[in-house]
Amino acid sequence: MSPLPLFMRDAKAAEILQEVIECIPKRTKVYLVGGAARNAVFYDMYKKAPPQRDYDLLLIGDMQAFVKNLRARGFTYGKMRRKHMTVLKKKRIPKPKHIHNDYIYLDIKISQYKTMKENLRYDVNFTINQFALPLQSATSKAWKKKLITYPGAIEDMKRKQLRLNPDDKKIHSGNLFACMRFMSLGFKQPTKQEVAQLCRAFAAFAPQRYPRNAKKLLTYVGGEAQVRKLAGKLGIQENLLSYSTVRKYRKARDAEHKQNRSIKQ
Repeated sequence: MSPLPLFMRDAKAAEILQEVIECIPKRTKVYLVGGAARNAVFYDMYKKAPPQRDYDLLLIGDMQAFVKNLRARGFTYGKMRRKHMTVLKKKRIPKPKHIHNDYIYLDIKISQYKTMKENLRYDVNFTINQFALPLQSATSKAWKKKLITYPGAIEDMKRKQLRLNPDDKKIHSGNLFACMRFMSLGFKQPTKQEVAQLCRAFAAFAPQRYPRNAKKLLTYVGGEAQVRKLAGKLGIQENLLSYSTVRKYRKARDAEHKQNRSIKQ
């Protein structure tokens, strides 16, 4: 049987995630999605551990009761609290210094679909992210048998091929940076058409979100020189570490929209 998934091999993380499992209300399903699920699959294939920052949880059921149970176990709110999404955190060490790795962060989102398969089909950016694991199964050495995937996800992970999910409802502004982080792990770049889509979405990057994401990119890939190198592989010559590039892309996007409207008229 397979060993535990990568994220459960950290003793403190495993301890805290066990608490999270114990807080799941009856008739509520909680799935681990996003980076932690993908990284577990990546490690199982390549025995390399990508950076792990937080835990994305997708919930089908009673969010209010789940959050209430977690709060009773000592979890505190992070910066984000919305109707359909909540960030909670718990100390990894007795006296944290407000450094990200001093906490375990949970990004909890209410599912907008009835099934996990629908979420993987319509609400995931890259196909290599189309993995989900019922959180209760994270404690089992047979976790791979419980892994939920979408057709093509395993194949693209094996080929290390970056491919945008054609059914995704919205490409997010940070997906261009995510693409470059994956490329730094040896993934093959997406098609030119997909890069163009990523650049158009990049134009919508909000100024308050951009600095944190740019810093994250620098940390993951290993500095400015690597960012320029990866951008060059994508055919991008502009400085992606300057918000002026976002403005430039936005201006080009708006001009394109204006031209398309005039043609239709």
